[in-house]
Amino acid sequence: MSYETKEKDLQDYSSEPQSAVVDEVNRQGPEVDLALADDPHRGLRMRHVQLIAISGSIGSALFVSIGNPLTSAGPIGLLLGVAIWCAVVWAASNCLIEMTCLLPVDGGFIHYAGRFVDKSFGMALGWNYVITQLALICFELVSLNVIVEYWTLTLHPAIIISVGLVAFFIIQIWSVRWFGEIEFYISITKVFLMIGLTLYTFITMVGGNPLGDKYGFRYWKTPGPFAGEVNFRKVLTGIFDSLSWATFAVVGPDYISLIGGEVKNPRRILPKAFNSTIYRILCFYLTGALCVGIVSSSTDENLLGAISAGAPGAAKSPYVISMNRLGIPVLPSLVNALILISIFSTGNSFVFVASRSLFSLAHKNQAPAILKRVNRHGVPWVAVCVTLAFGCLSYLSVSSGTVKVLNWWINLVGAAQLVSWTCIGFTYLRFRSGLKAQNLLNTNYLPVKGYLQPFSGWYVVVWSPIVFFFSGYYLFYPGAFAGPDFVFAYGSIFIFLAIYIGSKIYQTVYQKEKHFVVPANEIDFVSDVDHIDALTQASEAKRASKPQTRAQKFSDFFF
Repeated sequence: MSYETKEKDLQDYSSEPQSAVVDEVNRQGPEVDLALADDPHRGLRMRHVQLIAISGSIGSALFVSIGNPLTSAGPIGLLLGVAIWCAVVWAASNCLIEMTCLLPVDGGFIHYAGRFVDKSFGMALGWNYVITQLALICFELVSLNVIVEYWTLTLHPAIIISVGLVAFFIIQIWSVRWFGEIEFYISITKVFLMIGLTLYTFITMVGGNPLGDKYGFRYWKTPGPFAGEVNFRKVLTGIFDSLSWATFAVVGPDYISLIGGEVKNPRRILPKAFNSTIYRILCFYLTGALCVGIVSSSTDENLLGAISAGAPGAAKSPYVISMNRLGIPVLPSLVNALILISIFSTGNSFVFVASRSLFSLAHKNQAPAILKRVNRHGVPWVAVCVTLAFGCLSYLSVSSGTVKVLNWWINLVGAAQLVSWTCIGFTYLRFRSGLKAQNLLNTNYLPVKGYLQPFSGWYVVVWSPIVFFFSGYYLFYPGAFAGPDFVFAYGSIFIFLAIYIGSKIYQTVYQKEKHFVVPANEIDFVSDVDHIDALTQASEAKRASKPQTRAQKFSDFFF
């Protein structure tokens, strides 16, 4: 049976009766090795993947720092900026779904960059992404301290950071299933928090508050949709500030790609996870941007004062400022507590993704070989320990000041993320060129096809560099240039190019590499596919042989 035919059969498994699936698997050849379906390395189920995607993409930014772009752009400007970047993330998801569902392997898009473009390109992307995740871990650890400061200023910052590092170690070091279960239940709090804040917005705007104030869309009229006085320059820079904030806050499909190598039955689970990206965007990011613009004025003195003073925790959250304005007790502390859990969950996901990225680089001999070591459950424990060791950089906030260090991490992460998105888009376009050159593009070779291709790929490749180029626009105002700010705004591209050029020189001189990129007709679409086929057949056979429990049916319905 040809590979194309097997792929078509595997896509139809979900709609066939279970007995038919078993018969089909048996018909295709030798007995299926069901041990493949019980690989401890692949311990993540659908509900784990969906909640990890939420956990890794929704942190404190959506609830606290979203006030910053609101004051700059106003409610409509904020919504427009977030919507533009959400479209980029959705387009990237359309690219990643094709590559990841064909080859759900360790390293995800980092692996694809080296395989479909060039080894040096993959190495530079991998290290750029590792730097991004390490900076995010430090950001979340420092943020934990900021949130706790909402209740007390007497606890030393180093204590909170140390507790966070130890907790991450305990959760990450044992097995991926252990991590997935804990992250699943922790991440549910984010869903409840977002639903709760959305309901809060609706109830209070129609008058369900202690003051009986039916404020509705008052702040869209006064001070207006674009933060007070309207002029073209202010509106444009406001929207761009919102877009720049969104590059830091809105992520998700990249995490799904990276964990593809640790997912049970990936060709059943991953398509659903990627296709749910649009719902996460609508339900969390766009809804969040809409709600913030309703509950708080972009010129609110309390909001502006809290931001300029670096107020701790949820004190500078537009939601909490709204609650205080309406005289609602207790709820601000509850929101702060849920944000604390949310930050911990997000940091936990960043540790997972960073360690897997290091693990993938080590397997390509692009990082120290010791990082390839795993425990009996398939967890790369050395990579986890190294990742947490870099997390100790968050102790810089003890001497340098929390707000200052947070801004360092935000600037570094935003720029590095944009480099990564650009690389993902370019990798997909090379992937598509290879399929076309090898006459596979218009066949059933791909298990899943993304929407609006190749437009989605080009959309990512065009928008990401534009946003990156203008991300530090404020540095070029007369007298506004600052060396440290320039480094954090644009330094990631120089790091990427240094790694890429250094690796390329080594490949050319010592490994006699002749091509700038892998020729389209030589791109490898064969390696690992047989293993993924066998894994899929084994997983489907096991699924068909066991009746689903009520709990599994309930989980499948919601996730």
